[in-house]
Amino acid sequence: MSDQEAAEAGLSEMEAWMKEIGVTLSSKELGVTDDMIEGIADATFLFDGGYKALTRDEVVEIIKESL
Repeated sequence: MSDQEAAEAGLSEMEAWMKEIGVTLSSKELGVTDDMIEGIADATFLFDGGYKALTRDEVVEIIKESL
């Protein structure tokens, strides 16, 4: 099994376990709709530190991808 295949298998198992214990895995499951995205992005605290500082536009894209 390649590293890529092992990573995908691990992620698949983790997702199955998270669903089994009832963890919400998407914004859509929380009731987020397209018309809410801009407001969520506006209310998000953006910090300069950490692994990667995100821009508002990046936050919007992340939320869109999570629907």
